[in-house]
Amino acid sequence: MKKLNLIALVFLVLVIAACSKERIELKPQLNAYSSPSAYLDTKKQAEQEFIIDGSPGPIVGNQGTTIWGGKNCVRLPNGDTIDYPFTLKLVELYTPADMIYYQMPTVSASRILATDGEIRIRTFKNGTELNLLPGCAGFMVSMPNDAPLPGSRKKFYGFNSGSIVDFTDDLSSLGITSSQSSFWGIDTIGYNSIIERFGWINCAQLAGTISGSTLSFASNVDDLTNVAIFAYLPGTRTVMQAYNQSMGIVPNGSDVKIIAIAVDANGNLFSYFQQLNVNASQTIQVTMLQTTDAQLTALLNSL
Repeated sequence: MKKLNLIALVFLVLVIAACSKERIELKPQLNAYSSPSAYLDTKKQAEQEFIIDGSPGPIVGNQGTTIWGGKNCVRLPNGDTIDYPFTLKLVELYTPADMIYYQMPTVSASRILATDGEIRIRTFKNGTELNLLPGCAGFMVSMPNDAPLPGSRKKFYGFNSGSIVDFTDDLSSLGITSSQSSFWGIDTIGYNSIIERFGWINCAQLAGTISGSTLSFASNVDDLTNVAIFAYLPGTRTVMQAYNQSMGIVPNGSDVKIIAIAVDANGNLFSYFQQLNVNASQTIQVTMLQTTDAQLTALLNSL
């Protein structure tokens, strides 16, 4: 009897092991991707370069950003003044497509920004990056807009928060004291203001509240580790980006367009697109589909 029980036990263990092995073998292999950053870099707006030599008149970017400035407002890192000429570099992001290509979401401390564009200004002398002299009224910027909203948009300045760029309208948190208005004025170009800091500058206002819903992303067929996932909120012209397959906070009631972008080891392009209205936190199931550069470009340009 004991021998029979032992045989039965061994048989049961073998059956369980076989079933477990079968389940392991049947587990689907997720599609793996490489980082799409190299692809996105080929599509992003180029950094423009201008030589400031003291000549009168502003410089004008490819998309209409207009900048007035001179050597009296820039300093070397040690505080020393400079002579002409010096170099100014400009990046202009005025469309959701360009913000996505640059991976530059418009968020301030987890709150979304209603934005009318973001630019980056940097200045250099002989390869050394320069600082803007605090309180100097000699660097003025106009950001183009056909229908600017008086008294609504503030200057949000970008700063590094870990590996990403966050935005704040609180200059004191960046160690800057300013007597300038924090709001953009209006001129014939669009929005106009004296700036207090070089780097990323956003023409925006806080939208929604600190409460809302979070979006998470998962997939039964794709490994999302290297997939770039964005959300565009047309109502506020806001771009958000997911980090570690999670995104928040989205104001409840928002219409959202989800865009995911990936590239496989052979250089093939993949994407995912979904439109939804957000009223509760949820996990979105993503299935990447092969696409072409032309198709993805048309999708992003249609946002």
